[in-house]
Amino acid sequence: MKMDRNENTDGVGKYAVINLRKLNETCGHAGMFHRWSPEVEQALKTLEDAGALEWGRVGEQDEFFLVKLKDVFAPGALRGYAAMADGVDPEWAAEVREMLPRSGIDSPFCKRPD
Repeated sequence: MKMDRNENTDGVGKYAVINLRKLNETCGHAGMFHRWSPEVEQALKTLEDAGALEWGRVGEQDEFFLVKLKDVFAPGALRGYAAMADGVDPEWAAEVREMLPRSGIDSPFCKRPD
């Protein structure tokens, strides 16, 4: 298997990430019962209704743990993931390993998670 971003001519992968902290900063306080402005709430509802938004809530089916390559700890996660994938899909494991030279301290954007 290959990663979507390596198959698509535009380099876009399977997922996009919405930084909710930045969204909160941009929208400010939208009211007592609203986390975001009505426009942002509608955009998120549209994505949710389309089945394209996964909140990653603890214990739910779409729970996730996101690791960006700039994370100083990313190389360990990538190595471990590739090692586990090797026996099932060596091509996929190789694609994961191809990210190692751009991860952690080798990333120009390297930082500790916040």
